[in-house]
Amino acid sequence: MARKIGWIAFLGLVVLFMAWLRVYFDGRQAFHRAEELSRAGRADEAIGFYDRALHMYWPGSPHTAGAVAALTRLAGEREASGDREGALHAWRILRSGLYAERGLYQPYAAIIARSEEHIAALVALLTGDETMKQSHLALLRQNEDPARGWSMLALAGFACWVGAGFGFIWRALAPAGKIKARPAFAWGALFVAGYGLWLLGLYLA
Repeated sequence: MARKIGWIAFLGLVVLFMAWLRVYFDGRQAFHRAEELSRAGRADEAIGFYDRALHMYWPGSPHTAGAVAALTRLAGEREASGDREGALHAWRILRSGLYAERGLYQPYAAIIARSEEHIAALVALLTGDETMKQSHLALLRQNEDPARGWSMLALAGFACWVGAGFGFIWRALAPAGKIKARPAFAWGALFVAGYGLWLLGLYLA
Protein backbone atom coordinates (compact mmCIF):
# COMPACT_ATOMS: atom_id res chain seq x y z
CA MET A 1 0.00 0.00 0.00
CA ALA A 2 2.68 2.49 1.06
CA ARG A 3 4.72 1.57 -2.00
CA LYS A 4 1.78 2.25 -4.33
CA ILE A 5 1.17 5.63 -2.72
CA GLY A 6 4.87 6.43 -3.07
CA TRP A 7 4.84 5.61 -6.78
CA ILE A 8 1.70 7.67 -7.36
CA ALA A 9 3.24 10.63 -5.53
CA PHE A 10 6.46 10.26 -7.51
CA LEU A 11 4.62 10.15 -10.84
CA GLY A 12 2.57 13.18 -9.80
CA LEU A 13 5.75 15.12 -9.03
CA VAL A 14 7.25 14.12 -12.38
CA VAL A 15 4.15 15.36 -14.22
CA LEU A 16 4.21 18.65 -12.30
CA PHE A 17 7.92 19.11 -13.01
CA MET A 18 7.43 18.49 -16.74
CA ALA A 19 4.56 21.00 -16.79
CA TRP A 20 6.72 23.56 -15.00
CA LEU A 21 9.56 23.04 -17.50
CA ARG A 22 7.17 23.68 -20.38
CA VAL A 23 5.88 26.89 -18.78
CA TYR A 24 9.42 28.04 -17.92
CA PHE A 25 10.91 27.54 -21.38
CA ASP A 26 7.86 28.91 -23.24
CA GLY A 27 7.92 32.02 -21.05
CA ARG A 28 11.67 32.41 -21.48
CA GLN A 29 11.44 32.10 -25.26
CA ALA A 30 8.54 34.58 -25.50
CA PHE A 31 10.27 37.14 -23.28
CA HIS A 32 13.59 37.01 -25.12
CA ARG A 33 11.81 37.30 -28.48
CA ALA A 34 9.90 40.32 -27.19
CA GLU A 35 13.14 41.93 -26.05
CA GLU A 36 14.71 41.40 -29.48
CA LEU A 37 11.71 42.97 -31.22
CA SER A 38 11.67 45.88 -28.78
CA ARG A 39 15.35 46.63 -29.41
CA ALA A 40 14.65 46.50 -33.15
CA GLY A 41 11.96 49.17 -32.77
CA ARG A 42 9.09 46.75 -33.47
CA ALA A 43 7.16 47.57 -30.31
CA ASP A 44 3.74 46.40 -31.52
CA GLU A 45 5.08 42.92 -32.25
CA ALA A 46 7.03 42.93 -28.99
CA ILE A 47 3.84 43.59 -27.03
CA GLY A 48 2.34 40.37 -28.39
CA PHE A 49 5.30 38.34 -27.14
CA TYR A 50 5.32 40.12 -23.79
CA ASP A 51 1.67 39.12 -23.51
CA ARG A 52 2.63 35.51 -24.17
CA ALA A 53 5.29 35.71 -21.46
CA LEU A 54 2.67 37.02 -19.02
CA HIS A 55 0.57 33.92 -19.62
CA MET A 56 3.51 31.64 -18.80
CA TYR A 57 3.28 32.59 -15.13
CA TRP A 58 4.55 30.67 -12.15
CA PRO A 59 5.33 32.15 -8.71
CA GLY A 60 8.68 33.90 -8.90
CA SER A 61 8.90 33.80 -12.71
CA PRO A 62 11.59 36.26 -13.87
CA HIS A 63 10.14 36.34 -17.38
CA THR A 64 6.70 37.38 -16.19
CA ALA A 65 8.28 40.06 -14.00
CA GLY A 66 10.33 41.25 -16.97
CA ALA A 67 7.25 41.38 -19.20
CA VAL A 68 5.34 43.38 -16.56
CA ALA A 69 8.18 45.90 -16.31
CA ALA A 70 8.55 46.16 -20.09
CA LEU A 71 4.84 46.64 -20.78
CA THR A 72 4.59 49.23 -18.00
CA ARG A 73 7.54 51.08 -19.54
CA LEU A 74 6.16 50.89 -23.10
CA ALA A 75 2.71 52.06 -22.01
CA GLY A 76 4.22 54.97 -20.09
CA GLU A 77 6.44 55.99 -23.01
CA ARG A 78 3.53 55.94 -25.44
CA GLU A 79 1.38 57.93 -23.06
CA ALA A 80 4.14 60.52 -22.58
CA SER A 81 4.62 60.86 -26.35
CA GLY A 82 0.91 61.47 -26.94
CA ASP A 83 0.18 58.06 -28.49
CA ARG A 84 -2.96 57.51 -26.46
CA GLU A 85 -4.35 54.62 -28.50
CA GLY A 86 -1.02 52.81 -28.38
CA ALA A 87 -0.75 53.40 -24.64
CA LEU A 88 -4.30 52.17 -24.10
CA HIS A 89 -3.52 48.99 -26.02
CA ALA A 90 -0.40 48.31 -23.94
CA TRP A 91 -2.18 48.92 -20.62
CA ARG A 92 -5.06 46.65 -21.66
CA ILE A 93 -2.67 43.88 -22.67
CA LEU A 94 -0.91 44.19 -19.32
CA ARG A 95 -4.16 44.11 -17.36
CA SER A 96 -5.68 41.16 -19.21
CA GLY A 97 -2.44 39.19 -19.05
CA LEU A 98 -2.17 39.66 -15.30
CA TYR A 99 -5.79 38.72 -14.73
CA ALA A 100 -5.09 35.50 -16.64
CA GLU A 101 -2.66 34.56 -13.84
CA ARG A 102 -5.39 34.67 -11.21
CA GLY A 103 -5.82 31.58 -9.06
CA LEU A 104 -6.42 31.36 -5.34
CA TYR A 105 -4.72 34.75 -5.16
CA GLN A 106 -4.10 37.57 -7.63
CA PRO A 107 -0.46 38.25 -8.53
CA TYR A 108 0.55 41.85 -9.29
CA ALA A 109 -2.67 43.32 -7.87
CA ALA A 110 -1.06 46.76 -7.48
CA ILE A 111 0.03 46.77 -11.14
CA ILE A 112 -3.50 45.84 -12.21
CA ALA A 113 -4.94 48.72 -10.17
CA ARG A 114 -2.43 51.10 -11.76
CA SER A 115 -3.23 49.87 -15.27
CA GLU A 116 -6.96 50.32 -14.66
CA GLU A 117 -6.43 53.94 -13.62
CA HIS A 118 -4.50 54.62 -16.82
CA ILE A 119 -7.07 52.80 -18.97
CA ALA A 120 -9.95 54.78 -17.49
CA ALA A 121 -8.10 58.08 -17.94
CA LEU A 122 -7.17 57.28 -21.55
CA VAL A 123 -10.70 56.18 -22.45
CA ALA A 124 -12.00 59.48 -21.07
CA LEU A 125 -9.42 61.45 -23.09
CA LEU A 126 -10.08 59.54 -26.31
CA THR A 127 -13.84 59.97 -26.04
CA GLY A 128 -13.54 63.59 -24.96
CA ASP A 129 -15.78 62.93 -21.96
CA GLU A 130 -13.99 63.39 -18.64
CA THR A 131 -17.03 62.11 -16.76
CA MET A 132 -16.34 58.65 -18.17
CA LYS A 133 -13.17 58.24 -16.14
CA GLN A 134 -14.79 57.32 -12.84
CA SER A 135 -17.59 55.26 -14.37
CA HIS A 136 -15.16 53.31 -16.55
CA LEU A 137 -12.82 52.77 -13.62
CA ALA A 138 -15.72 51.43 -11.54
CA LEU A 139 -16.63 49.11 -14.41
CA LEU A 140 -13.07 47.81 -14.66
CA ARG A 141 -12.95 47.15 -10.93
CA GLN A 142 -16.19 45.23 -10.65
CA ASN A 143 -15.25 42.06 -8.81
CA GLU A 144 -16.93 39.02 -10.33
CA ASP A 145 -14.39 36.53 -9.01
CA PRO A 146 -15.63 33.36 -7.34
CA ALA A 147 -15.39 33.58 -3.54
CA ARG A 148 -11.94 32.23 -2.75
CA GLY A 149 -12.96 30.62 0.54
CA TRP A 150 -15.72 28.59 -1.07
CA SER A 151 -13.45 27.79 -4.01
CA MET A 152 -10.89 26.34 -1.61
CA LEU A 153 -13.64 24.33 0.06
CA ALA A 154 -14.64 22.96 -3.35
CA LEU A 155 -11.03 21.96 -4.06
CA ALA A 156 -10.69 20.31 -0.66
CA GLY A 157 -13.98 18.49 -1.15
CA PHE A 158 -12.91 17.27 -4.58
CA ALA A 159 -9.59 15.99 -3.21
CA CYS A 160 -11.42 14.27 -0.35
CA TRP A 161 -13.94 12.73 -2.75
CA VAL A 162 -11.31 11.34 -5.13
CA GLY A 163 -9.01 10.25 -2.31
CA ALA A 164 -11.85 8.44 -0.57
CA GLY A 165 -12.61 6.59 -3.79
CA PHE A 166 -9.05 5.29 -3.97
CA GLY A 167 -9.11 4.57 -0.24
CA PHE A 168 -12.28 2.51 -0.65
CA ILE A 169 -10.69 0.45 -3.43
CA TRP A 170 -7.46 -0.19 -1.51
CA ARG A 171 -8.83 -0.59 2.00
CA ALA A 172 -12.41 -1.81 1.74
CA LEU A 173 -12.05 -4.38 -1.04
CA ALA A 174 -10.48 -7.72 -0.15
CA PRO A 175 -8.31 -9.54 -2.73
CA ALA A 176 -11.15 -11.99 -3.35
CA GLY A 177 -13.47 -9.12 -4.23
CA LYS A 178 -15.40 -9.11 -0.97
CA ILE A 179 -16.16 -5.87 0.84
CA LYS A 180 -14.82 -5.27 4.35
CA ALA A 181 -17.67 -3.75 6.32
CA ARG A 182 -15.90 -1.29 8.64
CA PRO A 183 -13.43 0.18 6.13
CA ALA A 184 -16.20 0.32 3.53
CA PHE A 185 -18.42 2.34 5.87
CA ALA A 186 -15.60 4.74 6.84
CA TRP A 187 -14.34 5.35 3.30
CA GLY A 188 -17.88 5.45 1.93
CA ALA A 189 -18.85 8.14 4.44
CA LEU A 190 -15.74 10.13 3.54
CA PHE A 191 -16.58 9.73 -0.15
CA VAL A 192 -20.10 11.11 0.36
CA ALA A 193 -18.84 13.94 2.59
CA GLY A 194 -16.18 14.96 0.06
CA TYR A 195 -18.69 14.91 -2.78
CA GLY A 196 -21.10 17.02 -0.74
CA LEU A 197 -18.42 19.58 0.15
CA TRP A 198 -17.36 19.80 -3.49
CA LEU A 199 -20.92 20.52 -4.64
CA LEU A 200 -21.48 23.00 -1.80
CA GLY A 201 -18.27 24.87 -2.62
CA LEU A 202 -19.16 25.05 -6.31
CA TYR A 203 -22.66 26.29 -5.55
CA LEU A 204 -21.59 29.02 -3.11
CA ALA A 205 -18.44 30.12 -4.94
